[in-house]
Amino acid sequence: MYKIIKPQHKSTCLFTLVFLNACSVQEYKPAPLPVYTQEAKSPAIKSLPEQKPALPDNKQALPEKKPNPIPKKNQAQEFNLNQAVQTALKADPVILAAFEGINQAEADLITAGLIPNPDFSAGGSLIPLDRRFTVDRQGGPPQIDVGIAMPIDWFLFGKRTAAIVSGRLGVDVASADFANTLRLRIAGTIAAFYTVLEAQSMLELAQENQDNLTKMEQIILNRVALGGVGTIEADRIRLSIFSSHRDVHARELELTAALNQLRSLLGIAEDIPVTVKGTLEVESPVKPLSIETAFKSAEENRPDLVSMQRQLDKAGADIALQESKAYPQVIPKVGLTRQFQQQAIGFPDANSWGAGVDIIVPIFDRNQGNIAKAKSVLTQSQFNLQAQFVNLRSEIDQAVKTFASAYQILVNDDPGQLEAAKNVRDKINQAYALGGKTLIEVLDAQRVYLETYRMHISGRSNYWHSLYQLNAVIGKEILR
Repeated sequence: MYKIIKPQHKSTCLFTLVFLNACSVQEYKPAPLPVYTQEAKSPAIKSLPEQKPALPDNKQALPEKKPNPIPKKNQAQEFNLNQAVQTALKADPVILAAFEGINQAEADLITAGLIPNPDFSAGGSLIPLDRRFTVDRQGGPPQIDVGIAMPIDWFLFGKRTAAIVSGRLGVDVASADFANTLRLRIAGTIAAFYTVLEAQSMLELAQENQDNLTKMEQIILNRVALGGVGTIEADRIRLSIFSSHRDVHARELELTAALNQLRSLLGIAEDIPVTVKGTLEVESPVKPLSIETAFKSAEENRPDLVSMQRQLDKAGADIALQESKAYPQVIPKVGLTRQFQQQAIGFPDANSWGAGVDIIVPIFDRNQGNIAKAKSVLTQSQFNLQAQFVNLRSEIDQAVKTFASAYQILVNDDPGQLEAAKNVRDKINQAYALGGKTLIEVLDAQRVYLETYRMHISGRSNYWHSLYQLNAVIGKEILR
């Protein structure tokens, strides 16, 4: 049998439904952001313990940390480019620390959605002090008061709603900041990877040069023993070998520095050797972008720009939040009273109840300072966004021109130049062994070969560095 709801009860039910809906905390997912690299799969770090709120879709990429097997002592870990990026996403402490910014913003959102706690009070009054109350010696009567009060201004004036809007925008800002940290750390990892490759190639070249000079020294010593040349040539080649020793040592230090930089980005603190697997060779160079195309792509993909735009939205929401706090505080209350009259005045004990409301009227403090501060933050955010656009234009211009220069050097580089320098060096070395060339010609050919090979290595390294730097400035892997 259905119960008919009377009209006077319908409004009460409607009010209750609206009130309960306003009190409910709904899950919030900010708009996803573009992932910087196609290999960088979105991180999935656990959010706050026990709360288990839904994570934003744009929390790109950090998988749950699983215990890695402890490598054997002095066992080297080898990384290709993709492995280096994924390892940085999982283990880089800077990325892990930046992720906590989202957790903190989510915690602020949870706090913003909480309903104020009720205030329970209990107390007694008119209790005898120096003598008992009787019918003949009346007093009191003593009574016990129990009451409960509950603020409702958060509902009446939308204070809680304004706080939730601000909290959600705070999650948006934190998510964009985290995405920007990912962009910078991934770009740093890629740059460090190619720096290691370049340092390795330079070290191998220096060692090759040292080996060639050592072989030449043996030839010279044989010729000195046979009286074919004077000892001055032996001294000259020793000076060249000494210089090559210093070059090898300097290249070893450069490689160590590059590996240490990569280790820090990979989050490796243990004393474990690290090696990289890759090449600087370029199979098919990618044509440069125009500055306007790159700038337009950066406007759409740079997470730091998204963060600043969301900061503008949050600043506007914070103004509304501070203005809502200027409304009065309204605290209804209800209570019960038990009066012990029988002994004190001869009447039966009695129960009663009462109700009231406390209103703190904002006459002097109308939250003027916080409102003014929120408006100033909005203005500051607008100027910061303008400044970032100016800086972006400069970054794009520099990155595009740097990559275009590296591209031109690469495509205009004579592929036979390196082989020609090597052939000249080898032929002069052979001619010197037969007495047909001087030592100065030998050393000059070796120097030309060394400089040509260094330019070959630097040209390809600059191409990869500038390509990925341009991608990082744009905020998305446009060039591959």
